[in-house]
Amino acid sequence: MKKVICVIYAFFTLLAFSTANEMITDEEALAIIDTNDFFTIHIVKFGLNYEKAYGVNSAILFLLVAYFYYHIKKENNHVDQRLEIVTGIGGLVFGFFIVFGNSFLHLNNWDLVYGNPFQLFISTINYIGYFLLFKYILIFLMIWAKNKLDKQEKKEKKYWDKGKAKNSRSILFYMIGFLVCWLPYIIIFYPGTMNMDSLFEIEQYLGKINWTTHHPILPTIIFGTFMKIGSFYLSNDNLGLFLNNMFQIILGAFLLSYSIHYINQITQSKKMKYGLFSFFAFFPIWPIHFYTEVKDVYFSMALLLYLILSMKFIVQKGKLEIKQWIAYVLSMIFVYLFRNNGVFILLFSFPFLAMAVRRWERIKIIAGTFLAIAFSFIFTQIYMETNHITKGSIKEALAVPLQQTARYVSEYQLTKEEQYTISKLVAIKDIKENYNPETIDYVKARYKQETATNEDLKDYFLMWGKMFLKHPDVYVQATMNATYGYFYPDRKENKDGLAQFTIDAPDSINISHFDVHFLPDREFHRNRIELGIYALRNMPMIGLLFSCGFYTWILIVVTLMLWYVKRKREMVILVPLFVIVLVCMASPVNAFVRYMQPIMLTLPFVVGWMFKSKNQK
Repeated sequence: MKKVICVIYAFFTLLAFSTANEMITDEEALAIIDTNDFFTIHIVKFGLNYEKAYGVNSAILFLLVAYFYYHIKKENNHVDQRLEIVTGIGGLVFGFFIVFGNSFLHLNNWDLVYGNPFQLFISTINYIGYFLLFKYILIFLMIWAKNKLDKQEKKEKKYWDKGKAKNSRSILFYMIGFLVCWLPYIIIFYPGTMNMDSLFEIEQYLGKINWTTHHPILPTIIFGTFMKIGSFYLSNDNLGLFLNNMFQIILGAFLLSYSIHYINQITQSKKMKYGLFSFFAFFPIWPIHFYTEVKDVYFSMALLLYLILSMKFIVQKGKLEIKQWIAYVLSMIFVYLFRNNGVFILLFSFPFLAMAVRRWERIKIIAGTFLAIAFSFIFTQIYMETNHITKGSIKEALAVPLQQTARYVSEYQLTKEEQYTISKLVAIKDIKENYNPETIDYVKARYKQETATNEDLKDYFLMWGKMFLKHPDVYVQATMNATYGYFYPDRKENKDGLAQFTIDAPDSINISHFDVHFLPDREFHRNRIELGIYALRNMPMIGLLFSCGFYTWILIVVTLMLWYVKRKREMVILVPLFVIVLVCMASPVNAFVRYMQPIMLTLPFVVGWMFKSKNQK
């Protein structure tokens, strides 16, 4: 009976793998058989939908999946109710991501799910297939993780040698190793790459254009200072870019080394240590990221430091030394100052951190968090007033509603009242011509900043609510279409690609006429590296490491694992990463690697944190 059940499960899973990526119409069925019989037409459509299931490859895949199901069932004879619940929730979540993500990837809507009753029937079959697959994959992972942790807890306490764990010389060894492995990129991409936003910030710092809070103040100061040193004191614009990027490289190598040292300290796992080092030393996008002048690099490093110190806070039950508390509060300040929405990470995290410790330590973490927020806020306000910095445009906060409005305008005829209200913020014609379902940048750029008033915004949101009541599905689809890449691993990177491989300094922004450029004799090697990275992105399994959605999946898997093994205190560390996922959902661009960079950088260490030994002192 068990074998029969596994065969049925494998059949559903194979159907999910083999479904068509477009809606099969009645006309396509009638082209094969001329009939008016309803059931005959739908039988033909069913066959056409799963046409890819035919062939030797599908047969081999079917046998492998069936064996996988049978192997898991055979190894997991006893019923574990907690395991069933946890993996069942995971199967439902991942099945949802795949079914809906596939539809938005191919059609930019959910018609492959809800297009018609037949399509709903097909998507239900596919959902069952994916649910079963992910449930059993999670069962396999949960059992493996639990066995790993059980073995770890049986280690003798003497294994945790205090002197051995505190050997800080390893930090220097890791750091030198990173710099040596990244040296070819440093040489070939000299003076480093630059994002256009960074040049914009430099021009603001130098007073060439109006300085606003659209970009965080602290990275603007850093970029501007380094460029000032290179351009005005060393008379070499390239050195201004290079100094900043080398500072990022060295700081990044140190923080990675420090983090690997700590994870090794709490796990005593050589595999984890070497795995983390190899990932950051040899995975090619990391030296490119750290060698790119862009604010997200600084924020990602600040978040990594904050998470590692949060781990120490939990392990030591809040009893940090004075120097550790100073470093902890500084990391909070950097999280706040390196990204405009960084304060939300602190606000959402501190209640969970407080619940993980006892009363006096609870007071200290609350006080430390609010001290960091207060200092950062006061510093920002004073610096803004002193340097006459104005607030950024409100259009950045309108990404989600404007995207929903843009889709509504593209699909439905507007009333005169709707046209009048929306046109106060952005021209209706511009919305129709420039609507892109995966980015709001084009519509946002045409926001009437100079003329739109607070009263206009109030009227817009009232109309926005009325339009939602008329066609709520449009709003839901607009949001899903602009965010599914953060949950669907098959959606490749959007906009700027996997990393910044250029010095983006257009004349329209380069008002100071900085001469920042690559060395022409290394162009061949730069192109080879870029092409090689994109080729690597298309390799099986390895390619997933470049995917925004895949990291969200890992985050969810880690959450489910910690829940299953009843490590609630360790789950506190995951809160900042979930906040970043929510921020990405509210961002103007779908599947943007630069926005997911903080999670991509920190999540490998969170995976290591999951295997922290309970015997560690």
